[in-house]
Amino acid sequence: MNKKKLLEQKEWQYYVYEEDGHITVFVPIARPIPGFDIIYTLNESEKEEYLHTGIKALEDRIEDMKVNFSNYEMNSWR
Repeated sequence: MNKKKLLEQKEWQYYVYEEDGHITVFVPIARPIPGFDIIYTLNESEKEEYLHTGIKALEDRIEDMKVNFSNYEMNSWR
């Protein structure tokens, strides 16, 4: 099993990790209370675009995660 590796972050905006060949984006949101990490694992085309272009490739996805958080995996801070 591979260890989760932080690829990049912008404090309280997003965190991008790589683990077992998958790239996952975590977006923290304070509301609804008690606060959540919104989690999304990139598909292959998104992963390739991210590896080629960087965080610019994920800007729309991150904004969607903030607005439509209930459509994503949510991990409570509690």
